[in-house]
Amino acid sequence: MIQRPQTLYFLAIVAISLMLLFSDTVFFIAENTSTQEKYNVEYDETEIIAKDGTIKESNTWLIYFIGAISLLSLAALLVFKNRKMQVLLSSFNFLIILGLIVMMYMYSLHMNYFEGQDSQANYTFSALLPLAILFFNFLALRGVRKDEQLIRSMDRLR
Repeated sequence: MIQRPQTLYFLAIVAISLMLLFSDTVFFIAENTSTQEKYNVEYDETEIIAKDGTIKESNTWLIYFIGAISLLSLAALLVFKNRKMQVLLSSFNFLIILGLIVMMYMYSLHMNYFEGQDSQANYTFSALLPLAILFFNFLALRGVRKDEQLIRSMDRLR
């Protein structure tokens, strides 16, 4: 199981998604320059920093999508003897990763935190981590398909 490269790719997906779930990784910052109000959008919560205090709101859908990605990758890792199931889980994982990227857009640019006021909005480097998950999922799916082709070629030689 460990000697297969797709196992390491699935482990990387699980590690990145768990890091996103349990750390305070900010992927979008919006700041109002006139009132000094600031929004830090993390994968697990949105932090609103104002002059009168700080409020935290949970990003429930992002948490659900990241958890589903982690569970599907772990399940695909554990069913290494059933390559068809691995392909199915990896393919379904693509859809969930794309859903995560859409939800990131919904929680960041679509929210329009400061309507018509002087504001600055920036993505951070950690906004690229779902793209890394997408890339690792592609590599894992490619590895599973190569294994399947190798097994089929061995069956032809008998």
